[in-house]
Amino acid sequence: MNLAEWCIKNNRVSIVAFLMIAIGGVCVFQTIGRLEDPEFTIRAAVVTSYFPGAAPRKVEELVTDKIEKKLQEMPEVDSLTSQSLSGISVVFVEIKPEFKDMQPIWARLRNKIDDVRGEMPDGVQGPVVNDEFGDVFPVVIALTGDGFSNRELKDIADDTREALLALDDVAKVTLSGTQEERIFIDISHARLAELGFTPSQLADMLRGQNVLQPGGNALLGTERVTIEASGEFKSLEQIKQVSLRLPGRAESIYLRDIAEIRRDFVDPPSTLTRFNGERCIMLSVSMVAGRKVTDMGEAVRAEIDRLQAGQPVGVDYHVFLYQPKYVERAIDEFMGNLEEAFIYVFVVMLAFAGIRMGLIAGSLVPMAMLMCILLMPAFDIKLQSVSIASLIIALGMLVDNGIVSSENILVRLCAGQDRMQACKEAVKELWLPLLTASLTTIAAFLPIAIAKSDVGEYCISLFQVITLTLLCSWVLALTMIPMLCYFFLKPQKREQKFDNFFYRGYRAFLVGSLKHPFLFLAAVAALFCASLWGFKFIPSIFFPPNAREMVLVDFWQPYGTDIRVTRDRAAELEEWLLADTNVASVGTFVGEGGPRWMLSLNIEQENANYANMIVTLHSAEAVDGLIARIRERLDSGFPECRHTVKKLETGPPVGAPIKLRISGKDIDTLYRLRDRAAEAIRDVPGIINIRDDWGEWTKKLEIDVSQEQAKRFGLTSYDVAASLQSQVSGLRATEFREGREIIPIELRARGGDREDLGRIENLNVYSFQGSDKVPLLQIARAQLGWQPSGIRRRDRVRTLEVQADVQGRFASEVV
Repeated sequence: MNLAEWCIKNNRVSIVAFLMIAIGGVCVFQTIGRLEDPEFTIRAAVVTSYFPGAAPRKVEELVTDKIEKKLQEMPEVDSLTSQSLSGISVVFVEIKPEFKDMQPIWARLRNKIDDVRGEMPDGVQGPVVNDEFGDVFPVVIALTGDGFSNRELKDIADDTREALLALDDVAKVTLSGTQEERIFIDISHARLAELGFTPSQLADMLRGQNVLQPGGNALLGTERVTIEASGEFKSLEQIKQVSLRLPGRAESIYLRDIAEIRRDFVDPPSTLTRFNGERCIMLSVSMVAGRKVTDMGEAVRAEIDRLQAGQPVGVDYHVFLYQPKYVERAIDEFMGNLEEAFIYVFVVMLAFAGIRMGLIAGSLVPMAMLMCILLMPAFDIKLQSVSIASLIIALGMLVDNGIVSSENILVRLCAGQDRMQACKEAVKELWLPLLTASLTTIAAFLPIAIAKSDVGEYCISLFQVITLTLLCSWVLALTMIPMLCYFFLKPQKREQKFDNFFYRGYRAFLVGSLKHPFLFLAAVAALFCASLWGFKFIPSIFFPPNAREMVLVDFWQPYGTDIRVTRDRAAELEEWLLADTNVASVGTFVGEGGPRWMLSLNIEQENANYANMIVTLHSAEAVDGLIARIRERLDSGFPECRHTVKKLETGPPVGAPIKLRISGKDIDTLYRLRDRAAEAIRDVPGIINIRDDWGEWTKKLEIDVSQEQAKRFGLTSYDVAASLQSQVSGLRATEFREGREIIPIELRARGGDREDLGRIENLNVYSFQGSDKVPLLQIARAQLGWQPSGIRRRDRVRTLEVQADVQGRFASEVV
């Protein structure tokens, strides 16, 4: 007894089983996890260190190289890339694709970083490991507050974060664009010298009066009571009232008499965010693994609506980036394709085989889909762009099994066979050929499944879903289709079946081909050669551009540009964009790339000369035209900027489509070869926006210390560097504790002394071992010099990357 016979004889059991499969498929479709992109492991971590005041070469030699050398000992590491900027070292760690469980690897990486921390020079902050670099935030909300201060807006953002974190589907909420608070003590160093203080002595005095130290505990009767000796600062006024004993004298002076004390935000800020031309705070929301992004999106929207109702006038929430919308759109498109597939199959079968045949063969389409969806959770497959595309691809393949099976049974019925016999013989004859055909089709997608690469992991569900769908189709073609044919298929007379226009034309073609076999074979060969020739006109691209109504704009001011200048230039472009009727909104991240709100993004690290703009349009049809206009505007109105303007990408992060790496030790040679490479590709058709990742040479102020003179005054090079750091950038003295906030208290020179480069030579250099001081000009000479903007390395070798974008052509054509 074969499958068809068993299903027919046990038709009630079979009908119940098929109904349970259909109902189960519908239920799973309603509850299965939904994402925009496949879950993809970004095997990357970022190790960041800060070395205030150090030039890129010093950062490279003293910080970056030591970190890379230690991390290179890990066998799991695939590649190391780094950038050494003024005062900052950033090392990107890529892990080999064959490793899936990342947590043990990140634990070993942290241990390596702990080992190297002791080798860092004095003054280095960190290194800090970020192993959540690949987290995706599908919902981003802009919080604006017209007339509200940064502090008030930050408090509202904190409360909003707490409310969103209470939602079941929300895993994490991060804030972007918040400003760090400081209590600044701006002092006149001339006045300080007159009183006999050094900055370090003043910091020590403040630190000694701001004490939060447990005093132990003691018995009070039968109870043990905690003793707390509190001397911490409780208000800004209390800091102003700090009494300072003058060195060598019995008198004291209040801090407010020699310094300006104020609570403010760090200026310049490290990062800024804007929405539609207004300053804002961005709240980025990530989802708990395995949940439906559509459910999370609805819950977040409902919570934001509730919070908005309780906010004062002027405070507004804008759901700026909302990925659930595109997931719902993709699922709606799939349902539309499924309906169309059933209709097309039914219409074709109706035209050539009748209504009964069309309904029977067409029923396999939705049934195979539901059966596949029912099985998807067992293989940890969720509804996302690749799995949905796989279901759509499979629509054109799975119906073949149903057509072949029902057609074979019909032929046998027309030949006079008994219904049961026709179904049994058809299944006996077809089970192996149909399985072979299905497996052959599946094998075409096998290279994707076995590829040890990011693309292979990203596209694995393509192979899984097509395999499941075709095998489900094969099972149904041997069970459900014969049962339906047994009960509903009506045999036709042979002359009736083949007496129509289609079969008469087909018969004439066959007769002509058999009469002229060489002509027929020559025609087939000619068509084959023509198809091979035509392949060269088909562009080769693995992942097509994303068709979303969005444009990404990245632009870089010259290296060394103050972030406030970058902000102002970004504001100019925002104003121009918002005047365009096609633009719905513009979100801007200044100084960093913001959160990874889509898997395919390459996130730029913190950099004061960088701005990232996300432009949302009313319609996807306007994207290409706007991209052309933005490029023209940037070229004409922002000549100093390097920029990229592009659509969203699909698939794993790629970055610039054209990259040329130049590696070597000598920096001058790298720059020279960069210019030659850029010139060589400039005239290639389709190449635009040629740039590199090092940037131009930037200015630096070199302080040449005379060691002999310094020794005469009892000073060292460390004293010079530390004095400059404390007077220009600020010296952290202590901290102010307010609720859950800890606000650093910094000593620094007054604005005129601090910001005027011409006054640097007149700053005092203090001995950090005593109270000696001397003007900088007496022991050192200051002169302007040049340095690389940043030094990038790949696997510990200096590597400069020439990059370019492509316009009007695909990257494969340009290459």
